[in-house]
Amino acid sequence: MSETEPVLVGIDAGLTNVTVTAFDPTGAALASASRDTPTAEAARGRDEQDHDRLWDVVCEATAAVVADDAVSRDAIAGVGVAGHGHGLYGVDADGEPVCGIKSTDSRALDALSDAQREAATERLGWEPFGADPFSLLVWLREHDPETYERLDTVLFSKDVLTHRLTGERVTDPSEGSVFYGPDGDYDERVFAALEVEAAFDALPPVVPSTDACGTVTAAASERTGLPEGTPVATGLHDVAACTLGAGIVEPGDGLVILGTWGQSVAVLDDPADGDAGLPRRYLDGWLRYEGVRAGAACLEWFVENCGSDWRREAAERGVSPYVVYEEAIEDVPPGANGLVFHPYLEGATDAPNSTGGFYGLRLEHTDAHMLRAVYEGIAVTQARGLDAITSDLDAIRLTGGGARSATWAQMVADISTRPVQVPSERETGALGAALCGGVAADVYPDADAAVERAVGTAARYDPDPATESQYRTLGEAFSQIADAMAEPWETLKTLDETQ
Repeated sequence: MSETEPVLVGIDAGLTNVTVTAFDPTGAALASASRDTPTAEAARGRDEQDHDRLWDVVCEATAAVVADDAVSRDAIAGVGVAGHGHGLYGVDADGEPVCGIKSTDSRALDALSDAQREAATERLGWEPFGADPFSLLVWLREHDPETYERLDTVLFSKDVLTHRLTGERVTDPSEGSVFYGPDGDYDERVFAALEVEAAFDALPPVVPSTDACGTVTAAASERTGLPEGTPVATGLHDVAACTLGAGIVEPGDGLVILGTWGQSVAVLDDPADGDAGLPRRYLDGWLRYEGVRAGAACLEWFVENCGSDWRREAAERGVSPYVVYEEAIEDVPPGANGLVFHPYLEGATDAPNSTGGFYGLRLEHTDAHMLRAVYEGIAVTQARGLDAITSDLDAIRLTGGGARSATWAQMVADISTRPVQVPSERETGALGAALCGGVAADVYPDADAAVERAVGTAARYDPDPATESQYRTLGEAFSQIADAMAEPWETLKTLDETQ
């Protein structure tokens, strides 16, 4: 890299990790640092974030990247930020933290009455689900009025970071459109229907994702090492950032994010072009995404509880445990000999009472059958999520930690019957954020040019026709079981004494 070539920094504050990466304009990663996302002590069903601790972790990771020998600090041209969506973050009139509620929080699952939910859904085009800002605002008004009254500015997780970097309180359209009605702007009628009118005045200005919302302040420069005055792009909801970092700007390809949360995403010209999922503004168009609250986390849960032998073997061989996991399922046929797994270990956004489960277990099934069923259950859920949004897709881009698995990528191709492409950059959320910073700093004229220059493909997986029959049957069984379990899930909820 020449000393005059600009450097772009992307900050991706996810639910599990905070990753900061410096890129050159071709999308090549120069240096990267990742830290565990801090957690806060909270009661069961509550998942909260401390603003100061999150900022500390971001500063630590950013400073490590800026100090790397591969990064020329003076060449840093722009910064972009991504973060998990939904939840509810806020500051008071002095800019001090008021609340930090993450999208995995479940306190507000029953906050809305049926009438309120129906009224909100009619205006928004999506149904509030418990960890969305509307439900959480209603919950705060009813159960924590002191916090509700202190809210001066409603933010999202990445907006907390742009506020700390620049001093500005803004959001971008991918986040702000959670509050949009049919007119494509903040919808005061929804706030009135939910009786949280006071919160409407706390909504922040909306600045385009690829515009600069401010510049790095002297105080932020001292903490992060970023040069004072560096433009900071408003950035994107992490789903949208992954979409951009995967190279999807226009409709045509779908995106599957095999992450802690599983997400299925389709870019649309208009939200009415899709059916299921949550609509959000995305650059000059829209996207819809359908989430499962425990995606790759289901695999981690299973191997943590049932995979000690595999992990021991991996340690003895000096290889990643995932190498051993995937070897273990090689000899198990598609469909796992009639074993189905539902990956609803944290419920589903459209079925909050749903739970995970294995169905079809027989004495001849082994731990390898169960492991393959976990892989397949997640892949089925996410492929079906795309189909529920739109059938008008040519191919699928695959990102998230699970995209590193060739076995999983092939399953997604086989189950969806579409080609799957894995982008060359693994940290697509950080890259998407950095590309926003690049447009804001005039490194690229627009997002299309940024993607054309910076996003490549590392691997492609074509559907195997030999698996089509098995996976069609698996999908049918998956849906039949889910339909049959709706009432038992409701009944089982009454046995959970820890709720």
